[in-house]
Amino acid sequence: MADTAPLKDQLRSYFNGIGFERWSAIYGDSELSSVRRTIRAGHDAMLAQAESWLRQRFAVPATGTTALDAGCGTGLFSLALARMGFTVAAVDIAPQMAAAAQARLRQAGFAEQATCSAADLETVDGQFSVVACFDVLIHYPAEGFESLCTHLARRCDDTLLLTYAPYSPLLATLHRIGGYFPKSQRRTEIQMIRDAQVHATLRAAGMTITRQARISKGFYHVALVEASRK
Repeated sequence: MADTAPLKDQLRSYFNGIGFERWSAIYGDSELSSVRRTIRAGHDAMLAQAESWLRQRFAVPATGTTALDAGCGTGLFSLALARMGFTVAAVDIAPQMAAAAQARLRQAGFAEQATCSAADLETVDGQFSVVACFDVLIHYPAEGFESLCTHLARRCDDTLLLTYAPYSPLLATLHRIGGYFPKSQRRTEIQMIRDAQVHATLRAAGMTITRQARISKGFYHVALVEASRK
């Protein structure tokens, strides 16, 4: 098994530093460059689709139903889950991100309905009706993807929502272009995963894919998947 510790250290350092500044702006309402505006639009569309699927699957308010937001960032989806009535555990590898999520939830009046913590996602324990993991697995190469995806699936009793970067020549070209951007504008390395590998990983973890969608806006390209145990 590949050692993912160096990758996790890199992600923790990035998202606790310059990455926090970059992504908190994208996830907020700051003025952005044209490239980053497409990323914001794509991310917003992805979250809206994920929320729509949950509202179709669960009776809202989902009082007493637990949800894990794995890689919560600044808490956008954690807040959406709380507003739907879920009891939320929000976890991020970067302490600044977890703190920002906690502040967002507190300011919105959901401090008692949600807990936020900084941790390696592969150390998260417990069982949840819903597990969401958005724009985290895109940073993991194939073997690391399988390990983390399997761990999250095992924490999930009902519905798993995740995004990954699907392999395509167009996406590969966009990533190469991104490598020429000034350092202040560059993304972290995105790892493309083939659909067949995602399906096989989830199937081996006892999950069945129930819905899929491709979200593509400018420089934001992900596959959103809903998988279920029922």
